[in-house]
Amino acid sequence: MARGPDPLRTAIAAALKAGAVARRGFRGKFKVELKSDDTPVTAVDRACEEILRRDLMKAFPGDGLVGEEYGTERADAEAIWIVDPIDGTKSFIRGVPFWGNLIAREVRGKLTLGVMYLPALDELYVATRGGGAWHNRRRLRVSRVRRFADAQILHAPLEGLARRGALPALARIGKRARTMRGYGDCWAYTWLVKGSAEAMIETGLNPWDVAAVKIIVDEAGGRMTGWDGTDSWRIRDTLASNGHFHPPLLRLLRR
Repeated sequence: MARGPDPLRTAIAAALKAGAVARRGFRGKFKVELKSDDTPVTAVDRACEEILRRDLMKAFPGDGLVGEEYGTERADAEAIWIVDPIDGTKSFIRGVPFWGNLIAREVRGKLTLGVMYLPALDELYVATRGGGAWHNRRRLRVSRVRRFADAQILHAPLEGLARRGALPALARIGKRARTMRGYGDCWAYTWLVKGSAEAMIETGLNPWDVAAVKIIVDEAGGRMTGWDGTDSWRIRDTLASNGHFHPPLLRLLRR
C-alpha cells in the first residue's frame, strides 16, 4: 500500500521554495502597500504565500489552510495548515535580514509540526510533536537559567506594547532582569530556543505569527502562552519563556 506524502518534508520543501523567491526579492525594488489594518505588504509576500498554498494543498488536498495574505480555506477540515509567507515584512522592506516564513499544521486541535525558515540567514528551524525542535539538524534546548539576576528578557517593538499599556510591566521586569532587549518577529524566538535568552514578550499577534513558533518553543522545552496563561496558538498577547520564568512574568504582565 502506497504511503502518502510526509507532512514535515512537504512543509520544509515549501518553506525552502518560498524562501528562495523571497531571498531573490530581498533588497530589490518592490512596491509597498498598506493593508486595511495599516500593516505593509509587498508582491513578494503574496508570491510566497501562493507557493506555500499551492504546494501544501496539492500534497494534502483535504486539508484546510489559514494564511496571512489570502485568508482561510476549509476552516472545518480535520487538519489545517497555518502559514505566514514573510514574518517580519517591515524588516524585509528595510533590508534587515531578520525575517522568515512560518508553517504549522494542526490536526484535530493539536499542533503537530512547525517550520521556520530564515532565508537571508539560511537558517531552518523545525519541530514535531514529541520529536523535539531542531536548528539545521542541531537539537534545540531552552536555557536552564532560573534567577532574574541572570536572565536576558526580550520584547517586541515598544509601540505595540505601549498601545497595550504594557510599558509599566516592562519597567518592572527590567528592574529584575539582568538585560532587556527589543527585537521583533520570528527571529527573536531563535534566541530563546537556542538558550541565549530566557523569555520573549509580544503583543498584537495573529494565528500565523504564533503557530509555528509555539510548537518550536514547546518542543525545545519552553512554554508559550497568552498573558492570561491560555495555551493556544490563537492568542494575541504572548509570553514565551524557558519555563522557569513563566509564572513570575505572567504575574508581572497581569498587573
